[in-house]
Amino acid sequence: MSYRNRRATLLINPAARGARNFDVVGALARLREGGLTPRLVVSRNSVHATGIAHQAVDDGDDLVFVVGGDGSARVIAGALAGSNTALATLRAGTANVWAHEMGIPSGLKGIDAHLSGQVVSVDLCYRDDEPFLLMAGIGWDAEIAGRVRESTKRLLGPGAYVLEAARAMPGLRPAEMHYTIDGVERTTSAAQVVLGNTRLYGSVAHLTPWAIATDGQMDVMIVSPGSVGAGLAAVARLAIPKLGDGSSIWRGRAARFTIETPGLPVQLDGDPSGETPAAFRVAPGVLKVSVPAGPLPAVLGG
Repeated sequence: MSYRNRRATLLINPAARGARNFDVVGALARLREGGLTPRLVVSRNSVHATGIAHQAVDDGDDLVFVVGGDGSARVIAGALAGSNTALATLRAGTANVWAHEMGIPSGLKGIDAHLSGQVVSVDLCYRDDEPFLLMAGIGWDAEIAGRVRESTKRLLGPGAYVLEAARAMPGLRPAEMHYTIDGVERTTSAAQVVLGNTRLYGSVAHLTPWAIATDGQMDVMIVSPGSVGAGLAAVARLAIPKLGDGSSIWRGRAARFTIETPGLPVQLDGDPSGETPAAFRVAPGVLKVSVPAGPLPAVLGG
């Protein structure tokens, strides 16, 4: 990869599950060896991290390396959108879904993959003005995400969500949802809505298996079980793709999706994001991302 200004920011989220084991000294050395002048910043919170990313754009940095999870990448992606500074993620979070999707290896091999990699433009999605890179969830998964404690995530990783799901499922019920998809109004009783910019969910399942992050659309999945038993069956079908979707699962695509029904929990890339009503949209091709060299993954249209 060639660089315009030969500058980069290495931004570390110290709260990320794997940040304490990241070889900062080695990473800075690799960046210098790769011809970049790196700036190291340890973020205090998401507001501080956003400010650092904006500063990187203003300074003309080629890359912002994010040592954190998908939540960190989401925040930085929003700050880099519309600029020529590319997001370069490094695995240090709970699930590292984006890194898995892009084939970015762990540790210093991730640095090497970016230094020898390529920059592509991808879509970034928004819930109102809040960005998300992977997916948004409305309903059951957001309810579960809101119950997971940070301490449990650090201890169990993705298993924290599985544990909380097992606890929460007996008490979850579908809700009537009134929504608009690309201008068409609909109402249905639903347990879960997923709006996918990418394919992999929680690093374990493909809930939107045909999503492409460069097509200007979100893949929509709506789970509408008629009973608790049907809800559990739908979850099983999603976990085991060869079973097929069944009648409880509807799929489509949309550039805009609005839910008017109030009080439904929302999550963005695994982070709780308040409640509905909410409007979701795609901003096509506004984010530059660094990915390994070679053929692009299918989720990027390769």
